[in-house]
Amino acid sequence: MKIAIEIHPGHWINPGSGASGILNEVTEARRVAKRVYEILKASKVPCTYYEDNSSTNQRQNINYLVSQHNKDRDGLIVSIHFNSGGNSSKPIGTEVLYYDQQALAARISKAISVATGGGLLNRGAKQRLDLGVLASTYEPAILIEVCFVNSTVDAAIYRRDFEKICTAIAKELAAYLGKTVPSTQSIEEDKPTEKDDKMQFSNETTQAAVREHIKQTVDKKLIDKSWLDKFDNGTMTSGDYEGLKLIIEQRTK
Repeated sequence: MKIAIEIHPGHWINPGSGASGILNEVTEARRVAKRVYEILKASKVPCTYYEDNSSTNQRQNINYLVSQHNKDRDGLIVSIHFNSGGNSSKPIGTEVLYYDQQALAARISKAISVATGGGLLNRGAKQRLDLGVLASTYEPAILIEVCFVNSTVDAAIYRRDFEKICTAIAKELAAYLGKTVPSTQSIEEDKPTEKDDKMQFSNETTQAAVREHIKQTVDKKLIDKSWLDKFDNGTMTSGDYEGLKLIIEQRTK
């Protein structure tokens, strides 16, 4: 019976040890792993957090992580990563790698995609028998590839929906242990409030021009009307709009 979630970010402390593009894998994997851990802890879900701050190469890194996790056999290992490759000007998506945990991997990949409104495409569960953390540990393990660091669309969506993504991951991990994560967390990440991030306009002419741009793309069925509703009711943030512009750009090519 599995009684704890054991989470770690991939690679080691050197920012150059992972993929790099619009996002840096090492930096963002640590950010996601720590936030998921915080959410689980706040929800009283048993969990541990590891990160490698001593290795200088890949072999040392894998050996360190495997040795940490192999100290016991009663947990689920969760390795957080970001991917790279494909067409960087288009959305590429999220996926979860597994050794023998296909069902859980599929649920988490879907949950991340759903949390972003389908913005991060669901690439699903993919079996890998050759990865050290998946193949050399005693406990069941999954490796989450949150999104692609080189995709302009993925990066914008990830930045916009960071908290939703982390919460979605935490909820699925908690469910694996038969536990739940409340919809509202008591631990807040150190970030601007939604109010502070609302779109601001220096004059009514600019505001009207932005609204008309959104309306035209809705009329052309390039985006859903919910985007115009968000603008009209004042809940659209600057991050939302930056991500929306990327989506519109890709769909008009």
